[in-house]
Amino acid sequence: MSDTKNTTTEPAQALPERERPSASVNKGIQMPSHEIRKAIAYALATHRVKSEEDGELITWLHGYARENVLGYADIETVMKDRLGDKLAPSANTIYQVFHGSYAAANWSGVLDSIRKFQHMVHEELKRKDIGFIMTKTADTIFDACRSAMNDGMPAFIYGASQLGKTTALLEFQRQNNHGRTKYLRFGSRWTKCRVVRELAAMLGNGVKAAKQWALEDAIFAGMSKYNLLIVDEFHLALETTTEAASKEIVEFIREVYDRTGCGLVLSSTKVGLGAFEGGRNKMLFDQLRRRGIVKVVLPDVPPVKDINAIARSFDLPLPAGETLADIKVLLKSRGLGVFIKYLQKAYAIARDDGAELTWDCFRAVCTNFTKLETLKSDY
Repeated sequence: MSDTKNTTTEPAQALPERERPSASVNKGIQMPSHEIRKAIAYALATHRVKSEEDGELITWLHGYARENVLGYADIETVMKDRLGDKLAPSANTIYQVFHGSYAAANWSGVLDSIRKFQHMVHEELKRKDIGFIMTKTADTIFDACRSAMNDGMPAFIYGASQLGKTTALLEFQRQNNHGRTKYLRFGSRWTKCRVVRELAAMLGNGVKAAKQWALEDAIFAGMSKYNLLIVDEFHLALETTTEAASKEIVEFIREVYDRTGCGLVLSSTKVGLGAFEGGRNKMLFDQLRRRGIVKVVLPDVPPVKDINAIARSFDLPLPAGETLADIKVLLKSRGLGVFIKYLQKAYAIARDDGAELTWDCFRAVCTNFTKLETLKSDY
């Protein structure tokens, strides 16, 4: 795509030598998200971009590059493969757009190319089969995430472990990512400092030498109403830290939501339901509740619709009678993850035997694993 003729006297910033296609080691684009926000703000202020929605295309391309570890030359190559040589912007143009130094009076040509590329990527994601099964539970989680993203209300998702929450959240992030959806999984005994550093790193900000306040400012500058922040295993911040640390974390997450306007999803086991909405954290929860919330409490055992959806994905007939009863017992005691693992094991055995997968094979796998669990040592 030929660049629009410059109509200003400002110099166009050239692609640095280390960023050029000849670079021997490609670590992808290291530019943090808040710098992209500056470029969008400049383009809007100088009327090179007509709307915030158009400007978000730049953020999307930046996120796509970071998540796929692409340098500027790589982006040019990938876009040429999809759009052809005439429509794809050059590596130098992409660099200048990202840094707000592209001197063309109107960026519509570049944005149109990015928009077409984005559409192609989204269509490919819809077709890509990575083994995800859209169960009723997953569909409910998707609805909560979409509501948080589009309506600007915090969403709380509570459910037992091994119910498929994390799998569904990661799939939602995969389908709505590239700079838009951020997924952060809490760990045990995390402090506010750890949360800040993890989120800052996710947004492309170096954390080794930066001070805490600088990282927080970078987070506030790097996110907007177009982002969705998903915090998984949120109960760990409530149950494995001190009361003071727990309050700091909750207040910081609330501040990110308030200052950036981003969508917010907090996912937790049912332990978090009492820990967050009652007791020592009740007042903190109330501050979020007053902003309007979406609350989803998932059933402890997946519904029959989920069982049937999984059965179809393995080309099995819908279970009934004793088979369905056994599956419900397994789901209640071990969870959805173990159910699927047992099915995968049964499928592998049937394939090795040159046979089709059946529920009898599945039951045999369940029986064998049960024997292993109850096996007593002679020592």
